[in-house]
Amino acid sequence: MKWALAALAIIMAALAVGSIWQPHNPHAVDLDAVLAAPSPDHWLGTDHLGRDLVSRLMAGAISSLLAVVVALVASLGIGGLIGALAALGNEPVQHASRRLAELALSVPTMVSALIIAAIFGAGPVTTALALAATAWAPYALVVAALSERLMAEPYWRAAEALGVGRARGMIRHLLPNLAAPLGALVGADAGRAVVLVASLGFLGLSADTGRPEWGAMVYEYRLFLFDTPRLLLAPIFAISVLALMMHLGIEHLTAGGPQGTRWSGRKEQTQ
Repeated sequence: MKWALAALAIIMAALAVGSIWQPHNPHAVDLDAVLAAPSPDHWLGTDHLGRDLVSRLMAGAISSLLAVVVALVASLGIGGLIGALAALGNEPVQHASRRLAELALSVPTMVSALIIAAIFGAGPVTTALALAATAWAPYALVVAALSERLMAEPYWRAAEALGVGRARGMIRHLLPNLAAPLGALVGADAGRAVVLVASLGFLGLSADTGRPEWGAMVYEYRLFLFDTPRLLLAPIFAISVLALMMHLGIEHLTAGGPQGTRWSGRKEQTQ
């Protein structure tokens, strides 16, 4: 699966370049080139306002990608912290952490997106907050469940008997063992996040429908599905490829990581 990681790196580099350079102005209206067919000057043709489709795809990628990355980082950070509290805290903290995660898990993403959009307005930040508001809960429950299982291992009990603090034990013993399963979860969640960002964009929660954003472009071009399907298929294809490559690439990247650090009595004694 190294090809998936290489493909993801190439896609990320292309999106980074596309965010600062486009072959044409993605907002420029040219009524003389309305719905122009693909050509050497317009690789995917133009839309119903004569705007270059490739340029709009390139300009719209950064807002979608930014929302996905922020949402994943926030979800993993918040979920990891709450999960650690649910596993390592005292009984009231454990109980409160688990109930909070279960409550967040029961809230539909769309409901939280509408509430956050009403407070902060539409935009990529709104999309990222809407995803992170509920997406952290599975990470918390996974971290809590796996941590409890790992804390029953002999090496953890031996470390505790030698006076290793829980914070240090979490970093030294639990985190390496959590890396692979959490990486797989992030990989699966990355593809879902790309689709959710596009869905929120389709509803107008991540950008104004006139701005070049993939989900918003799907909404804007939906009327041309039968007459000029390439307008609709282009952003849908971009969304699908990015979701698939993020899923496969991140999963492969984390699958090769450390599977865990087993306790060494002599090493702990000497530290």
